[in-house]
Amino acid sequence: MKPERITLTSYFGLALCLFLLSFVVGWSSKWTNNLFYGLMVLPGLVFLIKEKGAGLLKQSLAWGWLALLLWFLVPAMNAGEPQFFKHIVYVLMFVMVAGAFTDPQFFRSLAFVRAQFWILTLYIFICAFHSWATGEFAFGSRVALLPARLQNVIYASIWLFCSLALALPVWLRERKLIEAAVAIVLSVFAVVFVLQTRTALVGAVFLLGCWVLYGVYQKPRLVGSALAICLVILGLLFLAVHNEPWYLSLWTRGDSYRIEIFHIMVGEWERCGWTLGCGVGFHTDQLLNGTMPIQHPHNIFVAMGLYGGAVALVLFVALMVASLWQAWRLRDAWGMYLACALVMLNFDGSLLIGNPDELWPLVLLPSAMILSRALKAQRQALA
Repeated sequence: MKPERITLTSYFGLALCLFLLSFVVGWSSKWTNNLFYGLMVLPGLVFLIKEKGAGLLKQSLAWGWLALLLWFLVPAMNAGEPQFFKHIVYVLMFVMVAGAFTDPQFFRSLAFVRAQFWILTLYIFICAFHSWATGEFAFGSRVALLPARLQNVIYASIWLFCSLALALPVWLRERKLIEAAVAIVLSVFAVVFVLQTRTALVGAVFLLGCWVLYGVYQKPRLVGSALAICLVILGLLFLAVHNEPWYLSLWTRGDSYRIEIFHIMVGEWERCGWTLGCGVGFHTDQLLNGTMPIQHPHNIFVAMGLYGGAVALVLFVALMVASLWQAWRLRDAWGMYLACALVMLNFDGSLLIGNPDELWPLVLLPSAMILSRALKAQRQALA
């Protein structure tokens, strides 16, 4: 590699890390947005022009993102939302810049995956201890809001389990078994007791199922014995906590109107037209239980169809399948990160295209990292 290229990847790698860090140390969306615009968008545009696309035009995943985002020009124009055009540019720039100008090796290193997981863990637990100490939330009740840019506890729990999915293969490869075990215990405790988010439990079951299937295939006796021990421990824990108020509150909330929201939003989509959807500025006037407004579809796939139509949904699903296939082909752990995110965002996702928000680290980040790895593999094949 040329020294210029090393400097370029170092700069954009640092810029990306600062952008991600701003979600847990930044106190407003404006701070996160300004970091993104100043450190990634403007320099990234200059270097993409200078490097003549940096090889992205030879990569099918890049063309997939371009097709999806260009299609969103149609619902944006139909809805009369000219400001949405810049959101399309922001998403495109994030994926392309992170995909072309970051070092794939660093973002799969022990240092990065460890830092991402433990920073998120510390953020959640420090905020929880502070809220308990100040009386903002009673000990044992749900910590319903976090103080920094990453306010939404559901998205925080999803990001935590996604980072665990990325870190586990590295910890196992590096023989950091105690650290991995502690991380699993703290993650489960965070989502069950601290944040009390059932969406993350879906991700936990998915991640556990994938690892058990892989382990049974590799070492059936060892994994089978370990699974039996874990089931006994879980059974004892259930007997100990099944009457505790915090545990009961996990289930007394029902489905939090998710099924009703799904039916309402799909019905609105049908009313607007399956092909084009309702446009990017759409808000339903229907109420849950006759009193509660619906903020968003709570499903990333329904959101794609509702705001962008069937074409947007098909393009998005095809792009995600292609990204996951590329990750599987390259044995890239970012694929498991993305898969976990998509599974959990079936219950709490919204429109992906907009200003930087919590969905970016969950979907755009792993997609860009998979694109970066595929681009590197392509460069090595042509070298």
